[in-house]
Amino acid sequence: MNDGTRRFAMLTILVLVVSGCNAAQASGVAPNQAAVPTGSAPQSPSAPGTSAARVFPISRTVAEIARLEAAVAAKPSDGDAQRDLGFALLQRVRETADPSLYAPAAAAFDAARAITPDDAQVLVGIGGLELGKHQFADALATGRAAVELSPNLPSARAVVVDALVELGRYDEADAAAGEMLATGSNLSTLARISYLAELHGKLDVALTAMRMATKTPGLAPENVAFVDALLGNLLVYTGDSTGATDAYQAALALVPAHAPSLAGEGRLAVASGDLDTAIARFQRAADILPLPEYVLALADAQSAAGLKEAATRNEKLARAEIQLFQASGVVVDVDLALFEADHGDPAQALRYAEVGYRATPTVRAADALGWALHRLGRDVEARRRSDEALRLGSRDPLLRYHGGAIAAALGDVKTARADLTLALSTDPGFSATGAAEARRIIGALPH
Repeated sequence: MNDGTRRFAMLTILVLVVSGCNAAQASGVAPNQAAVPTGSAPQSPSAPGTSAARVFPISRTVAEIARLEAAVAAKPSDGDAQRDLGFALLQRVRETADPSLYAPAAAAFDAARAITPDDAQVLVGIGGLELGKHQFADALATGRAAVELSPNLPSARAVVVDALVELGRYDEADAAAGEMLATGSNLSTLARISYLAELHGKLDVALTAMRMATKTPGLAPENVAFVDALLGNLLVYTGDSTGATDAYQAALALVPAHAPSLAGEGRLAVASGDLDTAIARFQRAADILPLPEYVLALADAQSAAGLKEAATRNEKLARAEIQLFQASGVVVDVDLALFEADHGDPAQALRYAEVGYRATPTVRAADALGWALHRLGRDVEARRRSDEALRLGSRDPLLRYHGGAIAAALGDVKTARADLTLALSTDPGFSATGAAEARRIIGALPH
């Protein structure tokens, strides 16, 4: 998946899992009690010459899942155990990016709902699962049902905010976020305030909210590490590469095999021109978590370093991994559109982008549609979609790079220079090949 969408999906699951853990503690269940090695997990497809074995992090969640499965087997009518099993499985999705775990999580939540239909936390879990699978319209209905049951439950309102954001209904999302924040200030609410501010280009607000979110007590180490990684990404965007390095290192001190932080270090290495280190970091991240974004970052760095055959193999692997998510019921049209536009068939990219945009007319879907049109040489149409993608004021370097490239193709030198310069100043390591192309386009612009 693309970085923004994947980041949001994993953030959604993080804060909802935390809510689930709080519910478990309230019912006398202590999550994550014992640290044990992971068991076998389904493997993602591998391309020739890539690492076939995935190094999933050691996690206490495995022991918790086993304990809850035993509890459910002993007493299937225990709605709390069924609910908590669903949340534990969602936590494991976060840790492994294994989409096959969505099915047993759904089964656990469905069982819990049949037993305890008035438990709003069950609906929060179902909503989180639907968000993780990009079923945003369903998630909105589920979130609203959870709010009806428990109007003061922050995580219920959070599902509504998430769904509205990912349906492109940003004004409604802002209003819903205000209602959510009124229920309490915690990881769940602050993380969403941060993300909404980032979408609007308000990086100072986003950074402040994320700093506050990192202070949430009682989080599992992996969750602390993930929030640190998000903080690191925002620090990069605000020009503080030293602070970003410190944030990634803090995350890795907690979870040495923390893929998002390793990928963050990889982007910092790209920015400094150290492609060898970037390749090593992205390879490690991809070995830990089979996510297309890490494999594509690796392929980009390899391509920039002249390792064309390795890059091609990893592009094929990324395609297979996106298709693996698709086979597990995750909606990936926008992801496939961006992939095809850059690494495959632009005509197919346009078909995926049109489907994705019709379902969820977000800024990222508009960006994917504009980029596919640009790859087909339809730059007048592409410009309309690019302008739509940037309408909130986002500083996202990928969106700015796309907008700048499209403006350059149309001869709009001022806009092209501004957007491309902003992309490179926000994160010069956003993509090894993309950053190089942005610099090439700037160099070719007339003065």
